[in-house]
Amino acid sequence: MKVLMMNAGHLGSDYYRVNEPVRVVHEAGLGVDVTVSRGLATTMRPTGGNEPVVDDVDAQGADVVVLQLPKTAQMLQCIHVLQAQGVAVVVEMDDLLTGVAYGSAGYDALVRKGMGRQALECARAADLVTTTTPALLAEYAPHGRGVVIPNAIPRRVAELPPAYERDPEVVTVGWAGSVAGHPYDLQEMGSGLQQALDRTRDRSRFVVLGQKWDVQDRLRLSEDPPEIPWIDDVDAYTTLIGDVFDVGIAPLRIDRFNTCKSWLKNLEYAARGVYCVRSPSAEYERLGLGRRARAPKDWAKALTVAIEDPERRREQAARDRAVVLDRHLTEYTAGSWVAAWQRAAENRDLARRKGA
Repeated sequence: MKVLMMNAGHLGSDYYRVNEPVRVVHEAGLGVDVTVSRGLATTMRPTGGNEPVVDDVDAQGADVVVLQLPKTAQMLQCIHVLQAQGVAVVVEMDDLLTGVAYGSAGYDALVRKGMGRQALECARAADLVTTTTPALLAEYAPHGRGVVIPNAIPRRVAELPPAYERDPEVVTVGWAGSVAGHPYDLQEMGSGLQQALDRTRDRSRFVVLGQKWDVQDRLRLSEDPPEIPWIDDVDAYTTLIGDVFDVGIAPLRIDRFNTCKSWLKNLEYAARGVYCVRSPSAEYERLGLGRRARAPKDWAKALTVAIEDPERRREQAARDRAVVLDRHLTEYTAGSWVAAWQRAAENRDLARRKGA
């Protein structure tokens, strides 16, 4: 079987949902030839003043084409053209694009301008949909042609020296993310973070890996935390998490978008031996790693314990990392990816025989 994967150009999604799957499938020697392409080569047909339409798509001889996060009318046209050629189409989705919160950086394009709705149409036309979570599968594959392949961590990352091997005098509590993309999540902690910092003054600090924007005002922190700029290389980014953070926080507002969201942040913290305090989102609960916190008092207590009790912090972080190594490495998912692509090809063959 020959598979062509089109990536969407988003660093994290490309890494975990395209590049890593291709690597582990090749290394597993499962007899599948997988090629990655940035976009598809198409021939467009003019329509007399209106938007041109897709007339032909070069599938590069593939039996299955995987489209990551398709969300335009032209991508929907590509799906239909490929299927008419007898090529099976898989749509890969790792976020609920119609659920992006008002105030987020992508809200205008994804919600107001309808790109999220186009993504739903693409998924419903596909021969198979792959998603990161059961909730996403329910949104994108109500037709029943879908499968969940959870996010996982490369062994080379999970086997790096873990954060819990350090014995810092000042414990670093860290958050990895961009306030622009998560405008309401950090506020789930209320005053809990500041309470913990106050209780452990001179023994703790808070840092943001990414884009902090106005985080001091949002959390009413007594001090503006330092910001470590984003690192575009994902291996370097996950390495840095374990090199800098002793305790990681993963607050999420419980809304449609976050209910569908993957457990990835919590998984990255665990893989790097970082003690995690996190919200009770469905996926974080399903993963079962880290310390749950709901109200500000829960955040304050969990963070204070993590800072003041290094042995407890190390024990919990070590247990969580062991779970990642045992159950959540990318190499364990190779067969799932291949099975999904094979199922898509079978679905296309069945649709062809039925004349669809």
